[in-house]
Amino acid sequence: MAVYTNIGRSALESFLTHYKTGALKSYEPVAAGINNSNYLLETDSGRYILTLIEDFSPGREALPYITALMDRLNIASLPCPRILNDKDGGKIGVLSGKPALLLSFLEGSAPAPITPAHCAALGDCLARMHKAGQNFALKRPNPWSLPRLLQRKDDYLSYAEKFAPGLSKKLIPVIAHLQKKWPDNLPAGHIHADLFPDNTLFQGERLTGIIDFYLAGEDFLAYDLAICVNAWCFDDEKTFNTEKYTALLNAYQAVLPLTDADKKSLQILHQGAALRFLMSRLAEQFNRPQEALVTPHDPHEYLQKLDYHLENDIRRETEAA
Repeated sequence: MAVYTNIGRSALESFLTHYKTGALKSYEPVAAGINNSNYLLETDSGRYILTLIEDFSPGREALPYITALMDRLNIASLPCPRILNDKDGGKIGVLSGKPALLLSFLEGSAPAPITPAHCAALGDCLARMHKAGQNFALKRPNPWSLPRLLQRKDDYLSYAEKFAPGLSKKLIPVIAHLQKKWPDNLPAGHIHADLFPDNTLFQGERLTGIIDFYLAGEDFLAYDLAICVNAWCFDDEKTFNTEKYTALLNAYQAVLPLTDADKKSLQILHQGAALRFLMSRLAEQFNRPQEALVTPHDPHEYLQKLDYHLENDIRRETEAA
């Protein structure tokens, strides 16, 4: 979440007349995340999250897909926000000239510190999400898939050089390695693609919410798992936690077992997922409105994680399988 668009009370009150929320009591910006503008609303009927989809958001063109996918996950009893219909039955409104969604409020907070129990809950939920997405008819290729990302590698190498002179030279052979080794025949489906701890809500060690589906799309299911490994299974930028990894992987496989091809590809998927977020974080440093109430993520974290995966012969996938 983040705030790029400031909204006035009168405009917000007018917007809410299209919904059965009752009168607005208060609202405040939610300054976290990176892509869209978010507000916490308090109304006569309770609390809600208002999301304005910004012009540059990678989810804007795919709102019908995103809203339908979230509806499907809700029907499957997965803990994602419910998108409120307006009085005419529509899900996508307009506020300040931008598409707007009104979402149910979920209790909980991002886990800190992350424990193996959190990772197990995440693995279970991720697998159930992947199963719920089977046979979902709408299509959206992952806009941040590694092959798509590397089609624009020159742009990202330019950002890398601006960020740290010499970094682009270091990344060129890594990119070549991943282009050569990236798999093309793994089980695929609908993935979250951005399931970091700050896109989850917990009460204690119970998972109460998965949020921010704006990067969701179709890709390898094991790639989604690799993104979670990088986001959840390091104690810091350089210290990999095998206990967390085992908890995540075992809980996932208890619901949706990995294929042999998945297991053989996990190492390269971990590397690719680390490069993907390194590159997007590099872009954040140079492509954002200066007036935005948002803090860009530090690329160093994913540079260190990429180095870890490249420098270590990680055999944990077979040990935990």
